[in-house]
Amino acid sequence: MNNLVKLKLKRIDPVKYAVVATIVYLILLLIIYVPIILLLSLVGGASDLSAGAAVLGGGLFAIILMVIFAGIIVFIITLIACAILNFVLRKTGGIDIDFEQAGLDISQIGGTQQPKLNQ
Repeated sequence: MNNLVKLKLKRIDPVKYAVVATIVYLILLLIIYVPIILLLSLVGGASDLSAGAAVLGGGLFAIILMVIFAGIIVFIITLIACAILNFVLRKTGGIDIDFEQAGLDISQIGGTQQPKLNQ
């Protein structure tokens, strides 16, 4: 019995893909960038009294600015890349993707049937 289902990727919605990619990128950016900026602000603020007054404000401003600019840039680049991908997919006939069938048939997706449990 062959449990392989062949599908062909013909198009990706550029806006939805760009939104998802941007959100994932921004989450990673916040996990990596925020601690680094706060640490650098703390180190820079410790070297001078006047800079010490701007430690919290400067670091938060850099974080907010970076998140906004990075989000806009990543969204635009992903949108362009996805449009190019769709053009290439259309010219080449798409990409064959093999999925392993587990549980429901593709025709049953969204239905009210429950998958049969192996007993």
